[in-house]
Amino acid sequence: MAFAADADASAVPPSVVSAAEDTLAAAESVGDHISQLLAAAAEDPDAVAELPPLLRARAFLAVAQAATSLLGVRLRCSGVDPDEHPIRKEFERLSICQEKLNRFEDWNKAPLRPTTTLNTQAAARFIGRSLSHLTSDQKMSMQAISRGERRGWSGQKRKTEPLPEKKSVRAATEEFLAKAAQELIGHSDSRVKGPVLLISDEDED
Repeated sequence: MAFAADADASAVPPSVVSAAEDTLAAAESVGDHISQLLAAAAEDPDAVAELPPLLRARAFLAVAQAATSLLGVRLRCSGVDPDEHPIRKEFERLSICQEKLNRFEDWNKAPLRPTTTLNTQAAARFIGRSLSHLTSDQKMSMQAISRGERRGWSGQKRKTEPLPEKKSVRAATEEFLAKAAQELIGHSDSRVKGPVLLISDEDED
């Protein structure tokens, strides 16, 4: 019997054993870090809420990705393909959240003002000289624009219209964060403010 056990053990390539040990160590390390994060969040529920919106969204997404990745590894080690498991939809949803968050971060890095501006006075002078078939009223309007007076084609001064209010990056991020939190949390009685649901070992099965 001992000889048979030794033969079975030697049938596994050392590289496979080493890779399995590395995977186990990495999974345990991720689990430890998640536990520490949840413990810190439970001790001070308002700590995460005080983070900037983008950083808070990134933290929520990282926790959700770590948890689903651990479950994916567990499924593979159990002989279950994650692509054939309902967890696949969670991976797809987190991928969409990742794309949205990256887009918000790109907007946050963009300049606050447009980098390209139009000199309306010079443009009006150019158009007025290029078009010979303009009426007298149109020419007067062009001349008024070139002098910095905004007039309509009727020759009357145009009233200043308020520009439509655009959402700031912070407001858009707050809206995205609120929707993401509702999707990730649902209705939880936990004191932890984040995309985590604390479940018992019985519920896991």
